[in-house]
Amino acid sequence: MNFCVRGVVAVAALVLFAGPVAAGTPPEDFVQRSVDRGVAIMKDSTLSTAERRAQVEALLGTVMNTRKLALFCLGKAGATASPADIDAFTAAFTAFTKAKYSAQLGGYGGQSLKVTGSVARGPGDSVVTAVLVPPSGVADPDPIKVLFRVLGEGDQLGVVDASIVGVWFGMAQRDDIQGYLATHNNDVAALTARMVQMTADLNAGATR
Repeated sequence: MNFCVRGVVAVAALVLFAGPVAAGTPPEDFVQRSVDRGVAIMKDSTLSTAERRAQVEALLGTVMNTRKLALFCLGKAGATASPADIDAFTAAFTAFTKAKYSAQLGGYGGQSLKVTGSVARGPGDSVVTAVLVPPSGVADPDPIKVLFRVLGEGDQLGVVDASIVGVWFGMAQRDDIQGYLATHNNDVAALTARMVQMTADLNAGATR
């Protein structure tokens, strides 16, 4: 992954887990406000690296519905796993997801995103399109595009997945997890232990 793409991953991740808003909010406004909030944290020169990471992880953890995504990633294995194994996996998945996306902060170089429109997929289901804006603010004639899937659940609106250069975060995570399970007899406990170790590795790397 090149530096430019790593930078937009850092911003997109903040939007992905920025939190729900009232369902009456236009999805384009929600995504743009979330971008602006994340960029403000990234550009705050008064924050140390540790403080910035802490604020990002706090933002990621405010309302992350990782249980829903964790069950999606588990697929059929989730139907046969014990409730205790599912709870343990969900906790490990949450910690790993936060560590994974906060680790992208090193790729941020002043980029932002500008929302350009949206397409309705159905009632309460939209895909918002945004383009990468370089630090100079000068529009790229062939910008990197980022897509955000925005769903309305009850009286709230939230982003549930994001795609950069054609790769959806949620689907990529599911593919990785399904690949592991396929070679480990669908052992959810083993998967959980693996995710705990990967989280520890990510956190250790962030402190070096």
